[in-house]
Amino acid sequence: MKAVTISLFAALIISVLNAEANEEKPLENGPPLEQKNGALDDLREISGVVLDRTMTRLGEEFYSLFSQKLNDEFEDLEENLTVKERPTALSGSIITVFHRQTIIYRTAISPGRDQIEAKVDDAIKTVSSYVVRWRIERYLKDTFDVDYDEI
Repeated sequence: MKAVTISLFAALIISVLNAEANEEKPLENGPPLEQKNGALDDLREISGVVLDRTMTRLGEEFYSLFSQKLNDEFEDLEENLTVKERPTALSGSIITVFHRQTIIYRTAISPGRDQIEAKVDDAIKTVSSYVVRWRIERYLKDTFDVDYDEI
């Protein structure tokens, strides 16, 4: 009796799998990538991200306040930034803000939290002037035979 039940169960599973295979549902929500002439035109780089590479509560507080104030100043920020922290034994932490691999801002924060807001305001001023200068330089570069993202 068990063998008959198992074989009926196996036959039922095979018939369900064959029915699902014949329906041919698409895997993607939109048109398949193969139908776009092999180009990935719709896929773009993620922009406007501020990455958190901090390790301590002090760095986390700096990052939180920095990203909040940066978002208030630049609602349409297209550049990706990284806030990186290096904890030190004597001076608290060294906070560095990067754009790509370029250091924009670096400061040392002591364990007392009263100075974080002043350091964040200084970082926002430095980053905003850098971003404006970087955008101007980017648009004034000679792109006769290469595009901006290829430079």
